[in-house]
Amino acid sequence: MCEICGRSVGHSYRCPNYTPPKASYYCSACGDGIYDGEEYIENLDGEYRHYECFYGMRDLLEWLGYKIKTMQNTT
Repeated sequence: MCEICGRSVGHSYRCPNYTPPKASYYCSACGDGIYDGEEYIENLDGEYRHYECFYGMRDLLEWLGYKIKTMQNTT
């Protein structure tokens, strides 16, 4: 049994003896791991990003590789 958090199996996430689970993928925006149950998006370059790490539609579209253009009247 842990003397700090009192658990006999594992540790509370607040316990200094707690070791966070190792992530297989990391967010390209915040750098944190992407863990079970978290929503994420993968782009064609193989980058991963938490769903909540997008700051709007423009940010999402640019990260996915789309170019935002301004229409120019050519007449």
